[in-house]
This record gives sequence, C-alpha cells and structure tokens, in this order.
Amino acid sequence: MGYFITCLLGIACLLGSLYLFSTSMDLIKTGNRTMATVDELQKERGKKGRYTYRPIFKFTTVTGKEIHYEYSIASSPPDWAVGDKATIIYPTNNPEDALVLTYFGAFRWAIILLAIAAPLLIIGGGYFVFGLYAKQYLV
Repeated sequence: MGYFITCLLGIACLLGSLYLFSTSMDLIKTGNRTMATVDELQKERGKKGRYTYRPIFKFTTVTGKEIHYEYSIASSPPDWAVGDKATIIYPTNNPEDALVLTYFGAFRWAIILLAIAAPLLIIGGGYFVFGLYAKQYLV
C-alpha cells in the first residue's frame, strides 16, 4: 500500500510539474518582454540572524506604467547588484505578475516538483513493475 501511495504522489508531482512548465511557457510565448533594472536590494533578516538580500526590479510597461517587482528569491551573498539588468516577461493584463527570464526564475517550481517526482516514480513504479515480473517469472 505504501508503494502505491508513493507512486500516486510521484504522478501528482509530475502532473503539477508539467502544469507549471506549461504555464511558464505560455507566459514566455505570449507575455510582454522588457528590460528591468535592479533598483534596490531589500535587506531581510533570515534564519540564524543572518541577512539575505532580495532584489527589487524596476521596469516600465508598454502602457508607460512604472512597476517595482520584488523577486521571489533572496540570497546571501546577493545574486544581483543595484544597476544589474534582466529581461522581464509580464502578462499584459497583470504586469505585477512578472517573471524574471532566467532558467531558475522561469521554471523554479516545475524543476523542484520534477526533482521530487522522479524518485517517487522510480521507487513506487519500480515496485509495481517488479510485482508484475515476479508474478510471471518467479511463480
């Protein structure tokens, strides 16, 4: 029973990963692209009293509206410096829902879910494959 649940969780993570990948690809294909500049680094107190730095990007939409986009990843030491430039993709109807066009920025959760799904599918699916093999050849 445990292997069945493991396999189901693997399938759910795989489907979630595919959905998130598809959503990101749709935004990349249909969104508006613009260059953004790191306007500031927001200093945040992390766990264990250490500081992390979250970049705040500034960009202008096609309608001329200036947007300040808070990147979802903070790091220490900072990955970005004030003045760094990056390509931003945003949906026309909601520019605050932007996406920094880097590999991990675009596909972060799809990659994480796929990394979880792979071992779950190998373990759970391998159990079922071995069960079918054992019934045919070992009985």
